[in-house]
Amino acid sequence: MFGFKSQQKSKAEEKAGIQFLAALLVCYPEISSVTYDPKKTTLTFDFVVRGSYPEKELNAFTKLLSESIETYHALMDGRQAYAAIRGEEIVTKTRTIMFHVDRDVSSLDRGELTLMARLFMDHFGKALLVDSHSLKSLEQDFASVQSELLDQMLGQARELHFRMHMVGLREGDRVVVYNR
Repeated sequence: MFGFKSQQKSKAEEKAGIQFLAALLVCYPEISSVTYDPKKTTLTFDFVVRGSYPEKELNAFTKLLSESIETYHALMDGRQAYAAIRGEEIVTKTRTIMFHVDRDVSSLDRGELTLMARLFMDHFGKALLVDSHSLKSLEQDFASVQSELLDQMLGQARELHFRMHMVGLREGDRVVVYNR
């Protein structure tokens, strides 16, 4: 009986983690992928930008994004939020920049996610890789459920401690979440 209850809790936790990452990607089509690290209790958001940019411009944007996150939390809740931002240039036929934004789950909220997405859109415009399936283009009931689920999960973020290392990404018209 003890093992059964433990296994049920583990399955429920796994399902909640999958729903959380899937809801993040559904609600924010600007995010290409998201990774959860259970040891650090952090999320890594990946934003993909096509094109070539001078290093000075990329550094200035990284600084703007970092300062914006700090300022947002100073104004909204007075807490200091952990944020690490790094870029990676991928050279193929076309140049691509992948921004990795590491955030602690406990201080993350919907306003900050919206701020990050807006800053990437405003700065990079059409060069930012954005999924065509946004909340506005999805079936209303599905979009509402995903949005409410995300709000609920973010509200409980301080209590959430998933044990699995999970990755959510876009694959064609779908969002796929798996554990590594």
